[in-house]
Amino acid sequence: MLPTDDRPRKYEERPDPCRRCGSLAWWDGTRRVAAVRKANDGSIEHDTETVRRRAKCSSKDCPAGSWTVYEHDDYPHRVFQLDLLVSAVLMVVVGAWTMTAAAAAHLCSRDSVRRWRSWVEVLAEPRDLEQLCARLDPDGLPPPTGSPHGRAARVIALLDRLADLLALRGLPLRGRACGLVRVLRDRLVRFGEVFRLTRASPPLRGDRGLGPL
Repeated sequence: MLPTDDRPRKYEERPDPCRRCGSLAWWDGTRRVAAVRKANDGSIEHDTETVRRRAKCSSKDCPAGSWTVYEHDDYPHRVFQLDLLVSAVLMVVVGAWTMTAAAAAHLCSRDSVRRWRSWVEVLAEPRDLEQLCARLDPDGLPPPTGSPHGRAARVIALLDRLADLLALRGLPLRGRACGLVRVLRDRLVRFGEVFRLTRASPPLRGDRGLGPL
């Protein structure tokens, strides 16, 4: 075995095991993409040279092949990342900003903000999320059924609550962002599910591994 300091990079900080067969995974190169996200200080960061690493299963018999590892709360098939999307939607539905003003603040178009709001509204059924929160914490109350800010704000608030409850039950979700980002990234990492903006997505329910239910 090679000394630790001389090991090839593939032995360092291995990616998560293959979610198809559970075998160890190795690093398998990188690719560069553009991504727009919120920086730690709240500013908008436009990184045209975001490096995304790829991994592959160590088992020659596994059909999983190789895949992209999404870090820094990034999400597939998106230039504008989910944390920025949530920020823009909340600015409109809670902060009462116009879509034009929210778009200017997030370096995107007004149509993007409108699409993001519509996507959040149909991402999950608020009643289902409320019931799931109640199942995780039967002695506590989930956020109220009604909201003066509309359906999109309810979905975002309930996903925040869900992520917090999962953490209390011993399943802390990865990332430092809001509940929507943490829940969707957990589904991506553990099940390979991608909730796309431009095509039909699987229903976001609590019946496929969202915590110890």
